[in-house]
Amino acid sequence: MNHYDLCLKEVFENKERFADLFSHAYFKGRQIVDPTKLVSYDKESHHDLGFRRERDLVMLYDQKFFLHLEFQMTKDPYMPVRILNYKYAGLHEQTKASTRFHRLYPILSLTLYMGQTKWNTHKRLYECLDAFVLEQTEIPDYEMVLFDIHSSLICFMDIYLQKFFRLIQYVYQENWDQLVQDEYLQEIEEDILQKTNVFIELDEQFIEQHRLGGKINMCKAIENLKNKCRADGFDNGIHKEKESIALKMLQEGFALDTICHLTELPIATLRRLQAH
Repeated sequence: MNHYDLCLKEVFENKERFADLFSHAYFKGRQIVDPTKLVSYDKESHHDLGFRRERDLVMLYDQKFFLHLEFQMTKDPYMPVRILNYKYAGLHEQTKASTRFHRLYPILSLTLYMGQTKWNTHKRLYECLDAFVLEQTEIPDYEMVLFDIHSSLICFMDIYLQKFFRLIQYVYQENWDQLVQDEYLQEIEEDILQKTNVFIELDEQFIEQHRLGGKINMCKAIENLKNKCRADGFDNGIHKEKESIALKMLQEGFALDTICHLTELPIATLRRLQAH
């Protein structure tokens, strides 16, 4: 299992967060999924449905249907086909262990996309098919349910998820102003920062400088960082001062795109400084 899947699995094995994500993305914010009715899936109790237990997360809800959470970091144009395969393979596997009068559990799948750029590929089955000429009743269309960290509204009941998703979204999109102004991000618990850091990779020294009482004042830290860079650079009006700040940031491990954004130096200048 890669570190992204492991991180997301640790976050969403919490049933309150799992229920909140499905209610938000699958049921348009209606709090339909009751976390107290969720039971973690295991092959011995619920039969082998063909899910990759080490990567995906599956729970049985109220002995009525399965909720399947698929973690995705890359844009796969055949993702709708893959999700359909999981659904129908799961139903087929149930028939092998069923009795004559047993009813099959439906499988509701949600794809959680956490890549660095917006999902801009297929969501529907028909988009994957070439020159579709048969009647639609022969192969019914299917649209997968997708939560995209870039385009989906970050509005959860669970405060942990609010902070977790919003911080990643802002940093991915380099939306520093919104990050500073967001009331949910005035303080960041260390556990949340550790989980988000799997995706956004903030500098460890930077984090250490702003650690206080188990929480990170992320907004204040980034605001100070931006103000320092701008004050030292623009107020003096000296290009060498900007380069000096950039060099210090390079030595402290900041990413090139972050330094470029904050100092407004061209990337070629930063690479020259990095080489020396």
